Amino acid sequence: MENAGLDPNESAHELALIRTKPGMTTAGKPFDWFVRQKVESGEWRLECVSAETLGLVRPIEIYRAKRLTNLVKPWSVSDDAEAYCPAHWADLAIGRGACGLRCRACFLVMTHRVFCDPSRHVVYENVEDYAKAVRRWLQKPDRRNMGLGVDCSDSLLYEGVTGHARRLIPLFASPATNPHACKLILLTKSANARFLEGLPTENIIVTFSMNPEPIADLWEGKFDDGVRVTPSIDRRLDASLRAQDFGFEVRWRIDPIMPIETWENIYTHFFTAAAENGHSPTRITLGTYRETQTTLHTFAGGWGLPKMEWEPFGLEKDGMHYHMNIAKRIEIYKALAAAISAAWRTRGKVPIVALCKEPRTIRQAVGLDHDRCNCGP
Repeated sequence: MENAGLDPNESAHELALIRTKPGMTTAGKPFDWFVRQKVESGEWRLECVSAETLGLVRPIEIYRAKRLTNLVKPWSVSDDAEAYCPAHWADLAIGRGACGLRCRACFLVMTHRVFCDPSRHVVYENVEDYAKAVRRWLQKPDRRNMGLGVDCSDSLLYEGVTGHARRLIPLFASPATNPHACKLILLTKSANARFLEGLPTENIIVTFSMNPEPIADLWEGKFDDGVRVTPSIDRRLDASLRAQDFGFEVRWRIDPIMPIETWENIYTHFFTAAAENGHSPTRITLGTYRETQTTLHTFAGGWGLPKMEWEPFGLEKDGMHYHMNIAKRIEIYKALAAAISAAWRTRGKVPIVALCKEPRTIRQAVGLDHDRCNCGP
């Protein structure tokens, strides 16, 4: 396993750039007061991970900790026909808080508020406990699929630190340890496909979080000097092709979609170029920009994250989220579904197009009322 410690060649300047100064809460406490308590108690341990290990341009800091309960979390949603997310999957809780890539609109910033630093992910280090929990779950699964930190971490960003994917993929690929043929779903903004080389591919789904570069640059994480934390979209596209060449089923998530000026042309060119370059994701799941709470950016700013370069406006409460209005979402989804069909229809199989976290009324209006989304069967 690669060395997760600080590269002695990293300059003091680079390390200073990854340390942000959080603000103050309305109660007059520093934003990181809870995190400080965890560190002072010894529950969390600060560590710097080298850029090489992460596949990033700079090192980032993480907290190491142990999680002893609820290692496997079922994704519980209503069975109501309007439910925005099918209950097909459980999630392996490999981390806590936003994943450390500093994306400015990450829902996990709001979920954890002042209880996790979005620049320093909590990475659980009792890896063998997770493998044992997965072995037990596979014998009596309560869901069809399992996410490798899909809703609470990044599946491959810290693979050079933990090795979760390399331990778990063989368990899912073998009928002996996976008698019900459950799927393991990876979701990543990293370009770390190198860790997958040589691993079995049966029952494994590798999903890359994508967006055209001009869209990604508006909201994905940046250091204080403006350098992107997240890998470029070109690097992620290369990683997607590499995983595809290894024999894995590859899916994409295009989320959040932001309707900036000429958005339709930007996305159409992105899909057309991808199809021409040999990409063949089996599914592409779409999601427009949304927020769980309107105070999301207050908390992001309190932690020292820079503002997004795109200003969301006119968001309306619809179900569990604040969305763009219904008519705009339907327009966007119809346009992008058509662009995906046009890009791939002469090149073999057209990817299944699905919607993420949308109620049935929207899915019906767009003509995509099914559960074959990224985390589905």
